[in-house]
Amino acid sequence: MPVEFAANGRSYAPPEQPIAVLCIDGCADEYLSVSMHRGQMPHMERMAREGFRGLARGVVPSFTNVNNTSIVTGVPPAMHGIAGNFFLNPETGEEVMMNSPEYRRCGTLLTAAAEAGRKVAFVTAKEKLRTVLGDGIVERGGIVFSSEKVDEAQM
Repeated sequence: MPVEFAANGRSYAPPEQPIAVLCIDGCADEYLSVSMHRGQMPHMERMAREGFRGLARGVVPSFTNVNNTSIVTGVPPAMHGIAGNFFLNPETGEEVMMNSPEYRRCGTLLTAAAEAGRKVAFVTAKEKLRTVLGDGIVERGGIVFSSEKVDEAQM
């Protein structure tokens, strides 16, 4: 029986089998299409053929934290609250990195899935994405790590 869950006003009923979502940030689709057509990415081509391949519409402003938070929460920046990679503190004039879940206004699909009993693993290249999007997963038996700090990963 599939484990259904809800997050940020939407219901999800994913299939029972494991799901892998790959976000290739900053890569034009043409690079992938040409490389797969030339046989240079056989594993990616097989995943696309046997699974699903699609494009996500980017959000504005087009920054890593903003777009990845939109993907992982399922809602736009106006709802999730991450408006850039950093903001200027009006009191001090200093740049503050938006790399903490305290700046998000809503939960993630990953945490909602883990709360519903799904096994969740969140692996990212960037530590800042692990910190802003990976909260609540390990506490529910999941795995979270970034390649920048893979030596600290606990599984």
